Amino acid sequence: MATANPHINRNSAFNLLQIDEPAKPLSNFTTRLTDEQLEALRACARGVSLRFEKPEIVNALVSGGYVERNVAGVITVMAKGHQYLRTHER
Repeated sequence: MATANPHINRNSAFNLLQIDEPAKPLSNFTTRLTDEQLEALRACARGVSLRFEKPEIVNALVSGGYVERNVAGVITVMAKGHQYLRTHER
């Protein structure tokens, strides 16, 4: 049977867990795209339809915030995608 420490009150346990800095949003985290994903992103930025690309490539780009799926499956490059392309120019 566990017993409570009489020297620790309920609030002091929570005080030990305080964090000085707020959490940073995950949107600042950029994953490295595979060569295939990068080529698809480049093609999309040039206006080439990604309609016939492998769904897992398009889904990875959408979930990463690099592209957006619009009406009728049209894919457009988002600001994050353009930034990624600028930093990964050939």
